[in-house]
Amino acid sequence: MPAGVLALGAALGGPGTYGQHLVDRALALNPGVLVLALHVTPPKASENVIVASNIGRIGKPADQDDLAVIKTGKSKLEVNAAGDRFEVEETLNDVSGLTIGAIGVVFPYTKGQDTHREQQVAADIQAFFQRHVMSEANLLDPYPYSREFSPDNAAQALVDKTMARHPELLLLGMHVSLTGRGNYILGSNFGRIGKKADDDDMRVVNTGEPNLAVSENGKRYHVELVLKDREGRNIGALAIAFLYTAGDDKAALNSSAEAIRDELAREIPEAAALTARPAPLTL
Repeated sequence: MPAGVLALGAALGGPGTYGQHLVDRALALNPGVLVLALHVTPPKASENVIVASNIGRIGKPADQDDLAVIKTGKSKLEVNAAGDRFEVEETLNDVSGLTIGAIGVVFPYTKGQDTHREQQVAADIQAFFQRHVMSEANLLDPYPYSREFSPDNAAQALVDKTMARHPELLLLGMHVSLTGRGNYILGSNFGRIGKKADDDDMRVVNTGEPNLAVSENGKRYHVELVLKDREGRNIGALAIAFLYTAGDDKAALNSSAEAIRDELAREIPEAAALTARPAPLTL
């Protein structure tokens, strides 16, 4: 591979990124997949490249098939020239449903094989990424974001449970205030575990006033509220996002966010419990 492509790959993705973590996780959930690769145009870049895969090639430019899928939104299904692999190229979508790249999925194949199962697995993989990717840049976040915090904790278990119970949620992130340490994301469906709270997050924590905003792409409505434990104590901030169309009832969405926040609070005895392994909480 040319040195320029290797340098690009080192800068744009691969091991240690959230995108690679999601690829590894998707492969673990679907052991019959031979190849899985994400094709994305990174922020401030002009070319679509592989940013995560189980075959390396990080930084390799997308081919015409990849780009056609991104442009048209139509999946491409084909058997390779050797006749031993079934290949699915499909859109990579963010949590809002917007196309941000392409996913290449490859399965073993024998002549005459029915591929309905493989097509369903590819669709499941597509849905998995859409449930966990906020944007192109999100895929390039470091993973783990901080080695000081493990995602194997009660906060992440509670986020996973709540996301499964509320399919209307696009984003859910728990910014937790830890005594003597600061405020950090401990659980989310978009990675960044261990990321320190920013000024907007801390404004919610310190004032009790929510952050309410429509996303830049106009597709999400964001509500950030004080995160509470079961005793009603302020233990951080809870970030929530719903699918949004201009004219939607924001007051109703605010009420839904508050109900989800209160639902979570009933399962949190105190902030410190969220850093423990899932067992201490009844999840």
